[in-house]
Amino acid sequence: MKPAVRTILTTAALLIAAAVQLGAGDGRRTLNGNFMSGYQDRVKPLRAVFTPAGGGGWQVAFFFEFNGRDHEFRGTAEGSLGEGELSGRVQNEDRQRTFTFKGSFESGLFKGTHAEIGRRGEQQTGTLTLRD
Repeated sequence: MKPAVRTILTTAALLIAAAVQLGAGDGRRTLNGNFMSGYQDRVKPLRAVFTPAGGGGWQVAFFFEFNGRDHEFRGTAEGSLGEGELSGRVQNEDRQRTFTFKGSFESGLFKGTHAEIGRRGEQQTGTLTLRD
């Protein structure tokens, strides 16, 4: 193999390894817990993935099942994933419904509420909990 080709391949391998390593340590956190909807009065599993967005903010995705369908609500959050307050705003898959959530972490457990923003303003829809 020619030295120039070997150098290019070695450089490419190092760049790929660095990209994989950076991706693994990108600060993304997955929390698991549950939510209760006042409409169904049942506790259901919830998974939340938080990705740092800079300035203390997060991109967030909530994954859960509701009415027999899998859902993925995405949006943003502000606050701490350790101790203290956390709040955010997410939308459903077709971006037709907007929900807010707020609460706080204490000893690694987040306890909060969620609400839907509709024509009549913000209406409480239930509770949620999350943990590492």
